[in-house]
Amino acid sequence: MKFALISDSTDALIGMRLAGIEGVRVTTRAEAQAAFRKFRADEDIGILLMTAGAAALCPEAVAELKAGNRPVPVCIPDTDGGGAGGDTVTQYIREAIGIKL
Repeated sequence: MKFALISDSTDALIGMRLAGIEGVRVTTRAEAQAAFRKFRADEDIGILLMTAGAAALCPEAVAELKAGNRPVPVCIPDTDGGGAGGDTVTQYIREAIGIKL
C-alpha cells in the first residue's frame, strides 16, 4: 500500500516528497479532477492525502472517494493553516478509518 498526495501547495508537495510520498500539484479544477482519476485508478495507492485547498477545487471527487473503499481520502491542512479548523491528527485518522485512538 502506498500513499499519494494531491496538493495546491508547493511546500506540502516538497515536504511529502522528502518523506517518500509522491504527489502532484494542482491549481485548477481540471487538474484536480485528473489527479483524482489518476490516483483512484492506481491499485497500489491505499491512502490519498490532499491539502484542504486541493480538496476544495473538486469537492465531488472527494465525496466520491469517501463513499468508496479505496483509496482512503485524508484531508490535511494547508501550509497557511487553511482547513485546519482546530482539528488534530487524531481526528483526521478517526475520520479516515473510523477508529477512535
